[in-house]
Amino acid sequence: MWKTRQSLPPPILPIDVENALKPLFTYFDDNFAIMQQTLTTASMIAVMTRLWKEVLLAIEALLIPPLSDKPSPQRALNRQEADTVFMWLELLRAFFNARDEETGEAMGVPDDVLKNAKYHELKQLAFFYFDPTDSLIKTSERMASATAARALAQRTSLSLPPGSLGPSLGAGLGSATSLRRGKSIMLSRNLGTMRQAKEEKRREAQADPSDDVILRILRMRHEGVAVAYLRDRSRQRERLAAAAAAESIVRQSLGGGGRFGANNLPRR
Repeated sequence: MWKTRQSLPPPILPIDVENALKPLFTYFDDNFAIMQQTLTTASMIAVMTRLWKEVLLAIEALLIPPLSDKPSPQRALNRQEADTVFMWLELLRAFFNARDEETGEAMGVPDDVLKNAKYHELKQLAFFYFDPTDSLIKTSERMASATAARALAQRTSLSLPPGSLGPSLGAGLGSATSLRRGKSIMLSRNLGTMRQAKEEKRREAQADPSDDVILRILRMRHEGVAVAYLRDRSRQRERLAAAAAAESIVRQSLGGGGRFGANNLPRR
C-alpha cells in the first residue's frame, strides 16, 4: 500500500496548468501588440486564425503520431498528462478568442472559427484516447462502414441520368417569364440557401467522425491485434482509393468523349 501511494504522481492544480502556458501567452501578447501597430483588424484576425491552426497541430502531435500502417514508437500519454493537454487546448482557445470580461464580446478570433474541424477532432480524440484496443477496432470498423456507405450514395447520386430530374425541368423552362419576374426574390433565396448549405456542410464535417483519429491511437498500441488491424485497414483504404480513382477516370472519359469529337471536327 505504501509503495502504491508513493508511486502515484502528485495532483496537478488548474493554476499549475495555466502557469505552464504563461511564457507562451506573454510571447503571443508581445508579438500581437507589435502586429497591431501595422495590421488592420481583419488582417490581425487572419494572422491569429492561421496561428491557431498551428497551435492545434502542435497539440495533436503531443497526443498522437501521424497516420501510418505501422506501430509508432511514440508513447501514449497517461491520464494526467492527457488531461493537462486538453486543458491547454481550452485555455489557448479562450486566449485566442480574447473575450471581454465585462461585455462578453470576443475581441479576437470568433469562437465558431476557433472550433474548426481540427478542434473537433481533438475533442473526439479525448473521447477515445483511453478506450480498450478491442473497442477502438470495433468503432473504427463501424466508422469505416458508414463512410463507405456515404461514398457509395454520393457516387450513385452523381451518376443519375438527366431524365431522373422528372417533368419539373420542362415546366421550369416553360415559365421563363415568371422566372424573370421573380429573379430578385429567387436570387435572395438562393443566396440564403447556399449560406445555409455551407453552414450545414461545415457542421457535418465537424460532427462526422473519422476513424483516422482511432487509427492514430492504435499506432501506440503494440498488441498483435492492433498491428494486424492497422495493416489490414491500410490495405483496404488503398483498394478503395484505387477503385475510386479508376471510376473517376472512366467517368471523365465517358463524359468527355462527345466533347472531344465535337471540338475536333475538321474545318472547311
